[in-house]
Amino acid sequence: MSIKGNRLIFSSIKKDRVKGYKKLLKYQEGEYTPSKDIAKNITEAMDALGYDVTVEEAMAYLKSSQAVHMRDFHERHLRR
Repeated sequence: MSIKGNRLIFSSIKKDRVKGYKKLLKYQEGEYTPSKDIAKNITEAMDALGYDVTVEEAMAYLKSSQAVHMRDFHERHLRR
């Protein structure tokens, strides 16, 4: 399931939005896989900022930020 047909992701109720994000992230597993090299670089940059972040956490950040950007883009430009 892509962003189309995923009405939960646009809900005003947080619990429903979380379900929508779960569906989108499940769909994204086959479509989008962030680079581990980029995730390693993010951990280094976060260390410079004083945060202790693992590569797995950086990968989760990249996947979730992609989902948020997809939702925001769809809401602003495609959904009327």
